[in-house]
Amino acid sequence: MKPISWLQLARAAAVLAVCSPGAAASAAERVGVYDSRVVAYACFNTPENLAATRARVAEGKAAQARGDTARFQTLEREIKAEQKRLHLQVFSTAPIPEALAQLGPHVEVVRREANVTRLVSKWDDDALRGVPDADRVDVTDALVRDLPLNEKQRTTMREFTTKKPLPLWQAKLLTLFGGL
Repeated sequence: MKPISWLQLARAAAVLAVCSPGAAASAAERVGVYDSRVVAYACFNTPENLAATRARVAEGKAAQARGDTARFQTLEREIKAEQKRLHLQVFSTAPIPEALAQLGPHVEVVRREANVTRLVSKWDDDALRGVPDADRVDVTDALVRDLPLNEKQRTTMREFTTKKPLPLWQAKLLTLFGGL
């Protein structure tokens, strides 16, 4: 038997790398990207979500009126924490798991329609490292298209896309001091 040279080994390794299923999948991976600010804003502004928010505020006011300070303070803390979270999501690049959960099965429908392997926030540099621009498909509009929003809300969403988000560290600092 003839000895194998280093060059032949390198060629064989290259062929295996190209032909292996894992390599082919990663090379052909298409990733759906979305503007998390737009999706967070849209999900917050659905009639159901706005009604739930108004109900929590009304519950807090009722608790305060009847002297139930413990319940009032609990609701006040929860509402303020939610407001801070939403501000970080809408004005910066904070992750939006609640909004994606609210969209439920629609997320999977969008993923299939766009023929992408996964969805990633366009601001998540770590998750998008190694994914060429040509393999990124913007699915922002598809994620929010069926939400019952009015024209003013849709115009606001379009305006988000023309501006850069605040860096997350800066938004957190502003939120800490009540400036966001």
